[in-house]
Amino acid sequence: MLFSPQFKARFELLTLYFGVSTFVLHALIIFLLKWGWVDPQYFPKNLFGNPFSALFSPFSSLLVYEVYLLIYYLRKSYTKSISKQLEIMALILLRNCFKDAGGLTDGANLLWNSELMKDLTGFVVLMLLVWAFHRIDASRVDHKYQLSDRFVWLKDKMATVLMLVFFGLSIYSFSDWLVDLLRFSENPHKLEDPSHIFYREFFTLLTFADVILLLSSAKNLKNTILIIRNSGYVLATFLLRISFSLEGWERIAILIIGASMAVFMLWISRRQVFLEAHED
Repeated sequence: MLFSPQFKARFELLTLYFGVSTFVLHALIIFLLKWGWVDPQYFPKNLFGNPFSALFSPFSSLLVYEVYLLIYYLRKSYTKSISKQLEIMALILLRNCFKDAGGLTDGANLLWNSELMKDLTGFVVLMLLVWAFHRIDASRVDHKYQLSDRFVWLKDKMATVLMLVFFGLSIYSFSDWLVDLLRFSENPHKLEDPSHIFYREFFTLLTFADVILLLSSAKNLKNTILIIRNSGYVLATFLLRISFSLEGWERIAILIIGASMAVFMLWISRRQVFLEAHED
């Protein structure tokens, strides 16, 4: 049910409606603040201090759908799910750019020292790596690997569990953040960066899920380079998870390293010498 074409289409439509609604509400609050009809002490300036910040909301909605697609493709292709991880990280950086732009348009920050420059640089480099990943994946020659029924069953059940956790965690994370937002005037330091809510916990869970699939695939696949490739994918996911605990250029650097690891593992696993070794 959760992976049927009908559910996928309905969830896509729901995401669209939710994104438009939150964008309108976000923009309305920003203009009410500018007109002085709402007390600014109740809203953080980095999210409600500039009209461009309203674009943060629809991108957040789009990211939710991308996470759904990540789990959706996990059942079919591990490589495809990894590409979705990289796309999600790129979208998070792009979403942050709209939030970061507020300080520049108000003249509060210098470009070279701004978070916008860091996020924008990371986004451009990450998109180049995503392009390279898709190009390598599209040009590869398909090799069929025999998978046991038990491993296919495990992937299906793992994806189902992740999907249920995804819905539960997203609702809980958003509700908890919304409560902190409503209490912002009482305790402004408690409000967490919205770029980190949900994704930090989800990528932690995803790393452990990848490890379970890796250990299971080791018993079902005789191709050693494929096991090494999947191990590299797990490391890439772990590095992406670490980025949520870092700030500034360190966060951008670890993201680029993680994405580069995924691209390299896909590229090296498709070299002819490894393919010929498998065929022999």
